[in-house]
Amino acid sequence: MNIASIKPLALAVALAFAAGTACAGDPGQDGMSDSQVRDALTAAGYTDIDDLERDDGMWDADARRDGRRVEVRIDPRTGTVYPEDGRTSLTEADVRASLEAAGYARIRDVHFDDGMWEADAEHGGVDYDLYMDPQTAEVVARKRD
Repeated sequence: MNIASIKPLALAVALAFAAGTACAGDPGQDGMSDSQVRDALTAAGYTDIDDLERDDGMWDADARRDGRRVEVRIDPRTGTVYPEDGRTSLTEADVRASLEAAGYARIRDVHFDDGMWEADAEHGGVDYDLYMDPQTAEVVARKRD
């Protein structure tokens, strides 16, 4: 093997290592790592945590609490847990007003589902699927539609 063939090989190994490290749950810009999310769920009283994955800008998992199996979503920035059977005191009008105040336009399909408010809206000319906190209507996660 000559020097010319070693450089590309070394670069490929370095890139593969970096990609593996990035996929291993490094919080970086995306918030909490998978181990931090597990710790947050445990601290909130959840056990038997399974199927932990990132989806739609949040963490999703199946877990057990108070003897019941429940699906949860977790805010990747704060670790706030949103169980599927969560409730809200907000109305659709409250959520729309909060989104308008945050600069969203063309707000549509606002509904409460699996413990969170969801909506479609436009911001800066881009359409998003939005997921909002059930008590504050703050946008917890969004993904391009």
